[in-house]
Amino acid sequence: MKLITKFYRGTILESFHVGYAVVVDEKGETLFSAGDPDYPVFIRSAAAPFQAAVVVESGAVEKFKLNEEEIAMICASHNAESYHTDLVSNILKKADLKIEDLLCGAQPPMDKISYEQLILQGRRATAIHNNCSGKHAGMLAAAKALGLSTENYIGANHPVQQKILEKIKTCSEREKIPTAIDTCNAPTYFLPLKNLALMYRKLVDGPDESLRKVYHAMTTHPKQIAGRGRFDTDFIIALGGKAVAKIGSEGIRGVGLRTENGRNIGVAIKVLSGNWDAVNSMTLAVLKYIRALDEETLKKLDIYANPVIKSYTDAEIGKISTEILLED
Repeated sequence: MKLITKFYRGTILESFHVGYAVVVDEKGETLFSAGDPDYPVFIRSAAAPFQAAVVVESGAVEKFKLNEEEIAMICASHNAESYHTDLVSNILKKADLKIEDLLCGAQPPMDKISYEQLILQGRRATAIHNNCSGKHAGMLAAAKALGLSTENYIGANHPVQQKILEKIKTCSEREKIPTAIDTCNAPTYFLPLKNLALMYRKLVDGPDESLRKVYHAMTTHPKQIAGRGRFDTDFIIALGGKAVAKIGSEGIRGVGLRTENGRNIGVAIKVLSGNWDAVNSMTLAVLKYIRALDEETLKKLDIYANPVIKSYTDAEIGKISTEILLED
């Protein structure tokens, strides 16, 4: 199979993006693949639910009385809307931590309205506005709950990061995992796509209690996962508790889904160009192809499956669509 997202200006093809995808079932067997299912990728923030599981296992949830919304925030790549930053602040406060303890770096809000409000208020973006600040607050809370130093909590040799690496190994069924540094300064993991799909299948259906808590938090509080105008939030809402989706930079996404026919699947997608519009469209194209989504759900998410390209005056000037083609 070939997975291609096409960008049209008017009716003329202007550019295209190639993707790789793999879907696995509850037995870990491949149901669908396009491109190379063993293509290795840095999973970037698609790792967040599994990093959050380590926070749960650390005892931080009980020790600092973190609620489900706050657990969901630890899984997020958020917009930095006010409720996002308030929740991250709550996690820090409960664990007796400060914004200055976050080592993810300052980043302007991903949400345009929130960024404009920050400017109008004469304020600068801080680390709390970083889309990964929830994940970092969770790592700090885990360190404190375990009685460990919070200094350089992002270091590869810090016990919290070692626990996360072991969690990734277990869930991915991959013993040797190269690592590098993500844009938010935390470790990121280099895995074949199929192993990422296995991780998300275990997130949606597995014996791991911490992953079950993470899954429930994500499906119960989808607005915390991303925010306004973002695929992951709208997808989780549209699926009504039956699925989770999590983006990672450079065109990565993991999906865990409970299908209508009782099959629980894991999906991993990589757009080779890293384009986010393409990975959104590809995600829905793959799920439609394997008949994992009904027509009503697909209609709700059509804005991501077949988005319209607009000019700066909001005029429609093109479109985006994804095709799944048989190999020649």
